Amino acid sequence: LKQRWIQQPKVVQKPLEGLTVFTDAGKQQKKAACTWQEGSSWKSHTMDGDVHDSLQTLELTAVAWALTRWHDQALNIVSDSLYVVGIVQRIEDVLIKPPINQRLCQL
Repeated sequence: LKQRWIQQPKVVQKPLEGLTVFTDAGKQQKKAACTWQEGSSWKSHTMDGDVHDSLQTLELTAVAWALTRWHDQALNIVSDSLYVVGIVQRIEDVLIKPPINQRLCQL
């Protein structure tokens, strides 16, 4: 008798009842940002990037911050980065191996 664990997926395609966080980044300024609504006011958090960051790693920094900040609740993340959306959609099913870009290990 073989048994398999069936995991509850953490990434879903439909919006959840919960907080929505908008993420973005700017390559010129080397900054990443998250914006969300609390009650009737909008909040934001900006992060300084590393001098070697690409736009993709900056975008990923914003999403990683949001996932860490609200790790214990349902969360919708809106990103304009196809790169980041692709990573988030596939991250649960991948085998982890050291990436060539060491900056990705820090995120």
